[in-house]
Amino acid sequence: MPSMLRRPGRIAWTPLMLLALAAGLGAATAASANPLTCSNATLKGTYLYNESGVLNGKPYAESGREVYDGRGGIVLSYQGSDGSGGVEKATYRVSADCIGMATYPDGQKATSFVSPDGSRFVYTITAAPGSQTTALSGSEVRVAP
Repeated sequence: MPSMLRRPGRIAWTPLMLLALAAGLGAATAASANPLTCSNATLKGTYLYNESGVLNGKPYAESGREVYDGRGGIVLSYQGSDGSGGVEKATYRVSADCIGMATYPDGQKATSFVSPDGSRFVYTITAAPGSQTTALSGSEVRVAP
């Protein structure tokens, strides 16, 4: 076993430690060379989704289809576990750091974390109408351009 001399204030670098440091620096450089560059255009196409949680204090689930136009508009078709459903229009925006915000006609707002290629995202409802607890989250996946 190689001997590592211990000196106060100094590190004895082994080949394995140097390799780990080089790998870490390479990963950091790659990450900074490829910063996130999202925009409204990142979300374009037809997405299928499902969400679940609590809506106005009651268990709730919903599934549907959203069509994003790449310019900030959404057309939503959905069916909820409480019998609600229909077609609505909504708006969205995606910032350069790939965090999105959608606003729906009933006042719900969703915060999303979008994959840089726009193929999928996860979201949480961050605002909802009504005085009861609402805690919903879900995911969407693009199924058509």
